Amino acid sequence: MSMPEIARLIEDTDCFELDFVEREATPEPAMEFGIRLHLAGLSLSDTISILDKLGVERC
Repeated sequence: MSMPEIARLIEDTDCFELDFVEREATPEPAMEFGIRLHLAGLSLSDTISILDKLGVERC
């Protein structure tokens, strides 16, 4: 991951820029929610579990 991509994830903003995502297998709102959950301190495993319970299909 390059520095500009990392900066997009750690900037204090209300809007995530997901231009670096090469393919959209997961709906953009679900990706944003997952990123927010993970940044809030949830483990990747817990984040995936929550998205799964919400019906987010992942490839």
